[in-house]
Amino acid sequence: TGAPYSTHGKDLAMRNISIDDINAAILNGGAGSLLVRVELEPASGLDGIIAPAKYAGANNATYVYEKRYLGEEKPQKVVLIDSKGSFANRVEETITEARRTGEGLLASMPHIVVKYDDESGSKTYCDSQLPHRGFDGHIRVGVHDGKSTSEAKEYIDARNSTLENLLPLFELSPVTVLFGGWDSTRSKNQLRIPSVLTGEMYGVLADQSDDDPAIHRAGARIDPVGASVSVAKKADREKIVGDSIDLSENTKNKFIGSGKGSIIGLGAIPPSADKGALDGVSVRGIVSSRVLSFTMLRTFHFGKGVEGDAAIRALIAAALLRAMAGYDENPVVRANCALTETGKPLVVLNKRYGEKEEFEPLTAESTEKLLEEAYMQAREKAGIVWNGQEFLVQGNPAVFDNASAEE
Repeated sequence: TGAPYSTHGKDLAMRNISIDDINAAILNGGAGSLLVRVELEPASGLDGIIAPAKYAGANNATYVYEKRYLGEEKPQKVVLIDSKGSFANRVEETITEARRTGEGLLASMPHIVVKYDDESGSKTYCDSQLPHRGFDGHIRVGVHDGKSTSEAKEYIDARNSTLENLLPLFELSPVTVLFGGWDSTRSKNQLRIPSVLTGEMYGVLADQSDDDPAIHRAGARIDPVGASVSVAKKADREKIVGDSIDLSENTKNKFIGSGKGSIIGLGAIPPSADKGALDGVSVRGIVSSRVLSFTMLRTFHFGKGVEGDAAIRALIAAALLRAMAGYDENPVVRANCALTETGKPLVVLNKRYGEKEEFEPLTAESTEKLLEEAYMQAREKAGIVWNGQEFLVQGNPAVFDNASAEE
């Protein structure tokens, strides 16, 4: 990519990052951050096409292009593949998966669960899946122990947490403290927890000209029954949608109004090179970077004194590294964006005065050990207990009954 990260050429001993490193970093005067940097390329090779993140544009979906300094004479044009918010959601999935399998210490983290019941059974959603984590609307409008969740003492105490004492929230919903959150719906005392772990992924465009580098094309669909299905009679249209299961009202109305089979998935679609259909871009290199900020983490307090607060901060750092290492074992980005590493990830502790120390790549095994040590320390010094405690919220049926997959 033309963007190497220098460790000043020091001949450093390569070892796994340890609990001693974390403990030193979360104290004032310690390291500022830990960088994990991975360089990748399309799995099909440098001639492959990958799908960056799509964003809503004025008329159609679009990619986000930027210019960045990558150590070359001029800034280079890049395309955003994964944003900071999206990266956090992918790392959170490690915690959600741990709860599904019951494996590892992440599975024992306390958590909030929202449960919805309908005729097909029950559906549950953890705070690690909900968009606003512990402050999510599904939690706030639900019921806990027979009364409104917003009236439950545990939840009130959690929402009344501050950066001077995050303990009530950390004990109820650790993921909200780990990944950040904003209690934005309150009229006052809106707690904002900054993100300690940030990450993103971008690709250096193969085409550095001013031309639009996006490739536009759409695939075809073959219908063996008929290339075209157009229903002329309104009575037939109404019968077709009446016999269909789970068509949205919007789709039904569109079909009844026009009779075009393509609206309900009937008929063929020819391939096209429509300018509105984004298919991907060509890149000459991809960078995935993640930063764990110890300086930000040091602003978190938990009312447990110097040693207790430090132990909880170390636990947060270790849990984030474990979750990140878990994601790296199965780094799914999106469809048509299969990537492969070009070498070992770079793991660098950014110390003061420009000093840096490099470590072995993070693995699920090494970070699980780190997390276990940090947990035992936090249990001893701050009384933190992770037994898989679950704060169960019965979802408001009115929300579920009126939810739709339509935009």
